[in-house]
Parts: sequence; structure tokens; C-alpha cells
Amino acid sequence: MQEPREFRLDIGDIELAGIEWPGNGDPILLLHATGFHSHCWKQVVKQLPGRHIYAVDLRFHGASDSHGAVDWRLMTDDVCQLIEKLDLKQIVGAGHSIGGHLMARAAARMPERFKHVVLIDPVIMSAQRYAEFHTFSAGLKASDHPVSRRKNQWRDAQEMYERFCGRKPFNTWQPEVLRDYCDYALLPTGENALYPLACDPINEAGIYLNQIGNEIVLEELSSIVTPVTLLRAAPSDGAEPDLSTSPTWPGLAAALPNCREIYLPELNHFIPMQKPELVAHHIMAAYDHA
Repeated sequence: MQEPREFRLDIGDIELAGIEWPGNGDPILLLHATGFHSHCWKQVVKQLPGRHIYAVDLRFHGASDSHGAVDWRLMTDDVCQLIEKLDLKQIVGAGHSIGGHLMARAAARMPERFKHVVLIDPVIMSAQRYAEFHTFSAGLKASDHPVSRRKNQWRDAQEMYERFCGRKPFNTWQPEVLRDYCDYALLPTGENALYPLACDPINEAGIYLNQIGNEIVLEELSSIVTPVTLLRAAPSDGAEPDLSTSPTWPGLAAALPNCREIYLPELNHFIPMQKPELVAHHIMAAYDHA
């Protein structure tokens, strides 16, 4: 595999950052989960030698710009603009969590650009769950969400790694993935020898809370004519859900015109972090799908 290169792409009101691994064949596009960044895909990419791969930092994440509204529609627009600017065709797109939601909406808008879509525990909920969430979140501010109170000043990546490696859900990850996350999770400049998270906790909390209008994805599912592979983890058992349980509507596969579902109840929401080789296997199966 050729050496990767980091890039920045002007898509209008912001620049998106990412990593490109030069290679052969149709492009693979990777979108990460809320709070993370493109480098979290490195252990998956290691299992895909010789392929032409792009992993992108979403708006508010990693090295991408962080201004503008916290709005999933706007973030979908970003992905579509990036695809057009790079002129990607015959894409095998893989998205995890919010990345899966955004990838699905991009595939609904631009079916001619996609060859196959791999949705990894995407944040695509049932109509009932969206309605419940709107009721729950009405009047809440980002600062009300517990994620907003995450530690946001760190000495370095090693301090992060040591803090997280024994804590849920990070203790379910492969150590190499956690190291990749920590090594690129901080902004390069800070104050008093402390460095803030690249994904500000207020922005991260705002993304979790800002679900108004996201139910439109349910109306767009019928437009996703591209073949889909859906990897789904176990849902909440009825107790208070946390970020490790699956947010994916169990009826999603049946609502998609051409979907193969892989149910993984032994795994949690962080499938690419737990089993990067499994995710790579399904991406390659999608890549080879006629």
C-alpha cells in the first residue's frame, strides 16, 4: 500500500480534512462516528491493501473546520459536496453511527455515484423513537447533555490513552484503535501545556441532541437503490440506553430496497473499534459484489 496523504478540500463555506490512501480500483469512502475522526479507520484500512481509500473528518471533527450550524442536513450536504469535488464514482461507502446516517442520505441523493453502501450501526431510528427523542430533547441545550462535560484539557495523547484504556466502552476496543483515536483527538495548540479535544464536547453534545428533521431519512430509504450491507449491534435491553447500545432501527433492513443485514449481538455500537478486520471483510465483500 502506498503511503497515505492528508488533504484539505474547500467545499464552499468550510474546508474538510481527511486522509487518502492511493490505490487501485473503485474508491472506498469512510465516514466516522460522532466525536471521532478519520484516523480511527486506520486498523480497517490495514486490512484493505492496495485499495484507493478516502477517510474524511466530518464538520466539527478532527482537522476539519468547526463553524456553522450543528445540523445533520448540513453535514449531509458536506458529504455530497466532497463526493462531487473529488468526482468519486462507483463508490463503496462505509459509514459508522452518524457516518452511516450521512452515507445513507448521500446514497439516496446520489445513487449514480455509489456501487455499494456498508452501514455500520447507523443512527437511523424508528419513527416512534424520533418522536420520543423530540419530546425528550425539547428545550434542552447542548450544555445540558452529559457529553458536554467531558474532560476537555489533556496533557497529551498518552494521558488520554491511560485514562480510557480501562474504562467502558473503550476497554472493549482493540488497543491499536484506541491509540489511533487518542493520537489524533487533540488540537495541536493549547494553553498552559494542555490541549483541547478537536471535537469540542459542546459540539458533540449538540450533534447528539439535534435530531429535529433527521426523521426525513426514513422517507429517503426507498431511494437507496444501491445494494446495502447493514451491520447491526444489540439494541438496548430496556434499561437506560447508553452510547454502547445500538441506535439502529431493527426494521431498517426491511425498509431498504436491497439490503443484507448482519446482526452482531455479541458486539456493541463500536463495531469498527472492536472488530476492524470484520468491518474490512464486509467492505471487501461489498467491493467485490457485482
